[in-house]
Amino acid sequence: MKRDAFTLIELIFSMVIIAIAFTVLPKMLQLATKSSKQNLKEEGLYSAVALMGLIQSTAWDERNTRYDDILIVKNGHTAYNCSKITGYRIGGFTGSRNCKNEQNASTVLGPDADDNNIPDDMDDFTAYNAQNFNSSRAYKLTVSTRYVQDPAPAFSTTSSTQPTNTKYITIDVNATSRQSVLGNNIARFYYFAENIGQMQVNKRAW
Repeated sequence: MKRDAFTLIELIFSMVIIAIAFTVLPKMLQLATKSSKQNLKEEGLYSAVALMGLIQSTAWDERNTRYDDILIVKNGHTAYNCSKITGYRIGGFTGSRNCKNEQNASTVLGPDADDNNIPDDMDDFTAYNAQNFNSSRAYKLTVSTRYVQDPAPAFSTTSSTQPTNTKYITIDVNATSRQSVLGNNIARFYYFAENIGQMQVNKRAW
C-alpha cells in the first residue's frame, strides 16, 4: 500500500532540521558581513599607506622640482631663516642644502598650471580623491594639505595662510554611502613635511 502522508517522526525531524537551519543561517550571514567590513577597512588602510608613500616621494614644493634649495617662506619661524650673508641656515655647512638662489615657496597649495594634471610635488595632491567602485566594498581616500606653524619654539597645527616651513598632509579613509554601516571615517593618516630642500639626480639626454 502506497503512503501519501508523513509520519509523526518524519514531521518532527523536518521541524528540527528547519529550526537548525534558521538558527545557523543568520550567524553565517553575520560572520560574512563582519568579514566583508574587515576586508574593506584593511583594503582602505593599505591603499592610504601606498598613497602616502607616493606623496612622500615627490618634491616638497613646486620650486623644488627646479631648485634643490631650502625655500624662503613668509610665515616661518625665525629660527629657520637662512643667513643673507652665507646662504645657509644655522648649523648648515658648505656643500649642504642652501638657499643661495633665494627662491620663495609657492603660495598656492594645489596643482600648478604647468603640471599637465601630473602631480610632481606634495601639495599637488591637495583635494585629491580616490575611490574604488566595487559594489560590495566601496571606500574613498581624500587628501588635504596645509601649512602649519613651525615646531619651534612650540609646535602647533594651527593653519597658516602664508607658506611656513612645515606642511601637514592628511589622508582620510572614508566609507561611501553604500557602506554607511561602517561609520563615516575609517582612519586618518598624517605626515609632516619640512622645508629642507630637494636632492635631485643629474639627467643626461641619450
